[in-house]
Amino acid sequence: MRTIMQPGGSWLSFVGMAPGELQASFSAGLAALFVLIAMLALWRVPAWALLVPPAAFIGASFWGWLAAYRRLQALEDLPLSRIATAAQGYVRLMGRAALFPGQPLLSPVGREACCWYSYRVVTYDNEGRVKSTDHEETDWSFTMTDAGGECVVDPAGARMLPVRKNSYRDKYQSWTERVILPHDPLCVLGEFTTSGQSVTELDLEFQTGQLLAEWKKDMRALRERFAPAQAEGWTPAEWENVRLAARREVERTLTRGPSQGQNRIQKPADGRPFVISAESPEALERNLAIWSWLHAFGFVLGVGALAWVYLRYF
Repeated sequence: MRTIMQPGGSWLSFVGMAPGELQASFSAGLAALFVLIAMLALWRVPAWALLVPPAAFIGASFWGWLAAYRRLQALEDLPLSRIATAAQGYVRLMGRAALFPGQPLLSPVGREACCWYSYRVVTYDNEGRVKSTDHEETDWSFTMTDAGGECVVDPAGARMLPVRKNSYRDKYQSWTERVILPHDPLCVLGEFTTSGQSVTELDLEFQTGQLLAEWKKDMRALRERFAPAQAEGWTPAEWENVRLAARREVERTLTRGPSQGQNRIQKPADGRPFVISAESPEALERNLAIWSWLHAFGFVLGVGALAWVYLRYF
């Protein structure tokens, strides 16, 4: 296994953002380009059908440019806020990641306490061909601290940009794991809210559900702790006892904490960018600018391809 820390000052660090940036834009654009080549070389299709792949390429490139540009504008336009004095609403925070109180989250590959992880496992057959793939990304909340306060970070729906990567490869499997560890620097764009002094029933149920989700990741330990009467699994009554045990553990954790309002940053309800980055703001701004220019270049290529098809076949 090896751990790679992508340098924030490298101009090539934007490549680390490639999976997310390519997934819905460049991949669709390249697929459209291959379809166009196949149409020209192999298939006999009506002339109007040749306009569809370049149009799809243009749409995919424009979508990718718009997503990168909106994130870049949000990063440039939002002033930096302190957790203790941040206004309610859309904000930009900087601080360091910290573990959420209670049972620690362990990374699947590195087996170390972490705040967030995403991993992909690829299994190969004897000839080296891909046999199966498995992917998981945690949405377990963690905390973020700065010089003046503490904030709960809910990563569900965020564009995650970690810089730490663990990877392993042998003949039959390859693992790739990206993690955010305690004390890693963070830059977060999202919706900031502060709850009241008391913990609501919704807060209790939410944290209970998160704790149960973590327990389910180790079913052997869960069965040893709450042994079901039948081999098939827990009855509804037995599972209710498991849920009540998780709720009691959450209540004990909350009781040990200070009685004060809880700060939270999460996905904005109005669709504005939600970004959690372990890169420096300067590196993040540069990388988003590079991707916006790459998508803009793809858009220009698509327009050129559409014009060529039209002039050639119409």
